[in-house]
Parts: sequence; structure tokens; C-alpha cells
Amino acid sequence: MRVLSFILLFYSSFIHASLKEAAILFGKGRPRLSQLDDIIVNTVNAGFPFSALPWTKEYIVSRGVMSTSMNSALEEIIDQTGVRQFQVLPLELLNRVKSSSVHFVVAKKYFARGKFNLALKALELVKPGSKVFPFASHMTAAIHSIENRQELATEIFKECVRTSERAASYEKNKIKMKQYQMNKDYCLTGLARAQFARRNFKKADLAYLDIQKQSQVWPEILFEEAWNSFYLGNYNRTLGKLVTYKAPVLDHFFKPEADVLVALSYLKLCLYDDAKKTVDDFYSQYLKSSRALRKLLKARRQFSYYYDLATETERMSTTRGGLLGRVIESIVMEQAYKEIKEGLRLAEIELKSVLKIPGNSRFKRALVNNIKEVIRTQKVILGSYVRNRAIAKYAELYRAFQDMSYIKLEVLGQRKKSLYASNSATTGKRGSFEYIETNDKQYFWNFNGEFWADELGDYVFALASRCRN
Repeated sequence: MRVLSFILLFYSSFIHASLKEAAILFGKGRPRLSQLDDIIVNTVNAGFPFSALPWTKEYIVSRGVMSTSMNSALEEIIDQTGVRQFQVLPLELLNRVKSSSVHFVVAKKYFARGKFNLALKALELVKPGSKVFPFASHMTAAIHSIENRQELATEIFKECVRTSERAASYEKNKIKMKQYQMNKDYCLTGLARAQFARRNFKKADLAYLDIQKQSQVWPEILFEEAWNSFYLGNYNRTLGKLVTYKAPVLDHFFKPEADVLVALSYLKLCLYDDAKKTVDDFYSQYLKSSRALRKLLKARRQFSYYYDLATETERMSTTRGGLLGRVIESIVMEQAYKEIKEGLRLAEIELKSVLKIPGNSRFKRALVNNIKEVIRTQKVILGSYVRNRAIAKYAELYRAFQDMSYIKLEVLGQRKKSLYASNSATTGKRGSFEYIETNDKQYFWNFNGEFWADELGDYVFALASRCRN
């Protein structure tokens, strides 16, 4: 107990000394650039990384070349605040900084622009021991997969799984631990996608099942699993995978392409009435509301509006309802949104700590101004993210309408052929176990009309194809 008290006292003294040193360096006038290095380092050592962030951006803009202590402080700032605050800086400035975290930021910017070769060069500079290395590994593997180097991508995805597990085991912060665990699951998903890209659909089917249902990644990859089953010709399992999205626990998940795949599966089974009903229901549910969403996105461009919309949605105890409600609810459940929001929460906590510093010195006022600037920027980043994701989801909906139009025409054509061929619909029981296929990781269990957690994702339809051989 005495040892613990001594450690806490020493740590408190260290923080106080760092803060005092930073305040002295800050002085009475605007600090010189040569002093900014030590001011940032001491502010971070005092436990105020968000407060040091604006000075750090100024340092990068003005200087770029960093001392060892400044580089360590920068790594700590990015680890605590996230990369998005630095993504607003121009590439020509970021490229001057020799930091693993900044190299990762540079890679993300190149990746977003589709400049994969430049992204790979930046990723090569990320040190294996850095905290961003597992995420860099995932991006590296993803680029190789996109450029159809699946064998190399597979090896890097496997390494990504190992490094993510190792990083998660050492991480004490629960939120960061979850990020590493999610990264591992995304790398497992990458392994399945690599098999899918090589058209090894049976291996991909087994690989997708390695992702645990408890993972936040799992609802996303259900749709990919459904497509994999579709390419295997197992349309009943495709339909079973997609019906999982109707479970109340996944009610927030908005995936209009899932309805398209349902209609396509019915079409492949020559169940034209079911395909037509799926298309008609889709139009009935989304046509009018999608026009309203498009009008809103064009009229409302302010990021503050979308920030308020998202935070209000989070505060509501009941669902907002309607298409806009579903879209916003799906966005606030995304991990990227949660990470930005967590950064905002931590910045607001730090502001309270800064306000508790005794006195009203010029240095304290500077810290307060800094962190208020960070909070404003973080809210803009959050609002921007929500609006961009809402636009992306509208684009998904628009593509789904196009696909549904083609399916509707195909249904009309096939029903016309069927009518001329006097191929009337059969009557009686539609399903049977004989139409269900399983792999080595699956078994039969009767569906009782309710959704149970351990059954999610394992449903399969048992419909007979009505196609003529």
C-alpha cells in the first residue's frame, strides 16, 4: 500500500512539474518555435494531449522535422486523439514528418484517393513495434487484394491477425483493445474475401464462419456470406443469411442491397411471384422516402446539422422511424462513428481537467482555447462523417433501385415465357429438408419462428426450384 501511495505521489509530482515547466516555457509572450517543442512535450507529459494538438499542427506546418522527444509526444497525441484531426493537413506537410502514426495518416489519404502505390510506400515506413502497425498491416493486405495479388494479401492478412491479437493482449484501454480485436476480425474477413476473389467459394464459406457472432464486424459480413452462397448456387442459404437482418437485434443495420439479393435468389429459383413481391415491397417502402432523403441531402449541407441529427438520435430512447431514421441509426452504430465520438468525449473530459488548474494564468487560458478548438473541429469531423455516410447510403439505395428495375423486367419476361409454355405454378408444400445443403461447420435445427442469438446467421430456406431442367 505504501509503495502504491509513493508511485501515485511521484506520478502526481511528475505531472505537476511537467505542467509548471510548460507554463514557464510559454512565458508572457507568444512562444518561439524553438520553445514549442518542449511546451508540447511537457503538456503531453502532464496528461493533456488534446490541449497540445493545435500546437502540434502548428509545429508540423512551421517545422516538420522533430526531435526524439517530440516524435514520442506526437505518437502519444495521435494514440489518444485519433488520426482524423491530422488528416485535414496537406500531404506535402505530413510527408515531412518521420512518425509511424503520421505515415499511416498519409497512407489513409493516398488510399482514399485511389493512389495505392503511394499508400504502400507510406505503409512501408510504419515501424512493426508501433501502435498503428496492425492497422497498417490490414491496409497493406487490402491494397494487395484490391490489386488482385491474393496470395500476398493472404499472407499479410494472416500476419495482421497475429499482430492484432498480440496488441490487444497488451492493451489496457478497453476501447483501444476493442479496436485491435475488430482489426483482427477485419483481417479474418480479408482472408475470406481473398478466397472469394480467387473463386474458391467453398473455402471462403468456411473462412467467413471463423468470425465470431459477438464481433461487431459480423453483421457486415453476413451480406458477403450471402453472396458467397449465391455463387455456390445455394440460393436457399443465401435467403437464410439475409433473413437474419430482420432480427430485432439487427434492426439498425441498413443494407438495401440485401433486398436485391433476395429478389435475385428467388429469380434463380424461378419463384417469380416471390421475386416480384420483393421488388414491389422495396418500391413501396423506399421510393417516396428516398426522394425525400435526396432532397434533404441537397438542401442541408452544414455539418453542424448532421452532428445535431446524430447526437439527437443517440439520445432518443425509441427509434426515430422512417428512412432518415434508419439511415442515421445505422451510422451511429458504426465503429468509425463511435471512435470519433469517443475522441470528442475524451476531449470534453480533458477540458474539465484543464479548467480545474488553479489560477487564471495566460498558459491556462491558452490550454482552454486549444481544447475548445479541438472540440469544435471534432464536431465538424463528426458531422462531416455522418453526412458523407448518409450520401453513401443514399447511393446504395439508388443502385438498389436500378437493380430492382432490371429484376422486375426479368420477372415479367420469365413469367411471360412460363405462361406461353403452360408451365403453371405447382401447388402444395414448398419446402423440404432435401433442398438444404450444409458444410462441415453447419447442422440442422428447426426454425421456430423466433430469432435466437445462437441461431442468427445460420438460417436456411428449404425451397424447391421451379426452373425447368
